[in-house]
Amino acid sequence: MEQTVDREDRISELPVHIVYDILRRIRKYGLKEEVRTCVLSKTWSSIWRSRPDVIINQSSHNSFMKSTEKFIKFADDSLRPYVEQNLRVETLRLLSLRDQELASHIDRWLNLVIKLNVRSLEIYAMYNLKYSVPDAIYAAKTLTELSLRGCNFEIDNSTNKLQRLITTCPLIRDLKISRCWGIQNLLVFGLVNLEKLELRSCEGLEKVEIQAPNLREFVYVGVPLHKCPKVREPKLLPCTIDILDGYKTLEYLYLEATTMTDKQFEYRLSKFTALEVLDLRECYIMKNIKVMSEKLKKFTLWNWRNLEQVNVLAPNLVAFDFESGKTCMPFSTMDPSNLERAKINFYLRSSDDSYHFGDVDTSWYNNLQGFVQKFNYSNGLILVIRCRKDQSILIYEDPREIIVPPTRELEICIKNPSMYPEKFTHDLMLGRPNIISIVPCRESKLVQVFQETITRYKAEQNRRLDEVINHKGATENGETSRLYSWLKSTPLIERITTFTFKWKEPPFS
Repeated sequence: MEQTVDREDRISELPVHIVYDILRRIRKYGLKEEVRTCVLSKTWSSIWRSRPDVIINQSSHNSFMKSTEKFIKFADDSLRPYVEQNLRVETLRLLSLRDQELASHIDRWLNLVIKLNVRSLEIYAMYNLKYSVPDAIYAAKTLTELSLRGCNFEIDNSTNKLQRLITTCPLIRDLKISRCWGIQNLLVFGLVNLEKLELRSCEGLEKVEIQAPNLREFVYVGVPLHKCPKVREPKLLPCTIDILDGYKTLEYLYLEATTMTDKQFEYRLSKFTALEVLDLRECYIMKNIKVMSEKLKKFTLWNWRNLEQVNVLAPNLVAFDFESGKTCMPFSTMDPSNLERAKINFYLRSSDDSYHFGDVDTSWYNNLQGFVQKFNYSNGLILVIRCRKDQSILIYEDPREIIVPPTRELEICIKNPSMYPEKFTHDLMLGRPNIISIVPCRESKLVQVFQETITRYKAEQNRRLDEVINHKGATENGETSRLYSWLKSTPLIERITTFTFKWKEPPFS
């Protein structure tokens, strides 16, 4: 009994900020686990009830989905201690709100936390709620972070309402507006503290102007064509984007589903002299883009429709990602010799089911083969090629004889696993491959690391690894793999070490 009391005392004497941190980490396991943890100590329970960040999520418990009244009571009970004790609410997150009758209660909860000087506010309303932010939000002078998702600005001069919200909250550093509607023109002016701005899938948005001298991150996601069935041409979804300053501070730029032209993009990009990360996805109109940047470190191109040519002059670029459903190599003239990591993913669309292994365009294949050979493998880089259809992986630890498999469906990854070889092998095993073939270097350590990882997997029942066969050279075990069958026709086969895996079926739930 005395030992239990001592434990209680030691737990209770932990500093408040450490208790907060522990509770935050437990939160990812759900509200139930967070509450159960607080039973350990009355002190912890008291701290939890007065924690500075309040998360009210209608999806956090099944009973809240079935009964709106229970959810409202939970939210009222969560906020009551702050009102009664006049405690500060640093963060309020209202998530997965879905019922029409919640609107007046949300207004009431916002009024409460605004009076308690809330600093970070997130409202995530589901589509059927159509929640309109109340005028009380204008009094939130202490806000530094604001995230609105699924909110309606169509009522009472929507644009003016949103503009007033921006101008009356001058301390905002982080502003996110996602899937809101009723916004036609968005002018982000006067926020001298603004560092992060995200605009995602706001249907009807036609113009964005930003004047934020300390802006570091900008994310824009337009409305994809497939979500607008009545619109067939991207020019019918125009949205002009003008960033009027922040040229020397912007470090991260993410553009998706934009209707920006080649010249518009090149003109804007030339002004961002501090840019380190550029992520371009599914941009409809651009065909030939030029990327010239002294400080750019990471560049991503994903799922482009019409891209024909990419010219890159970025001496400090260390990471490059590319993904496409088309066999195109718009970056073939790029010099990858300074890259430390690259990921290139070609996938087949559903209309290409009749494709056969070896059926590749010669020009595309030669460009891809030439590109992967340009990397500087002397600093520890290795080449990983994954064929997803038959769950096969080919690893070139020795880059002197690289041969890319003749297939239009492959994922190529070039990276240095020397710092974390166990994590590298573990990540490959997570996909439950059927075959892993390794072209080892002279003093290879990778084969041994794989053997150690496999031993751990077999010891852990939840991994469900049934059998592993390790062999060198040709074998009949890999006949079901088109990649391995192709390898047997190459001069590499006698040098290759291959692991074939048999996995147990997952148990029925």
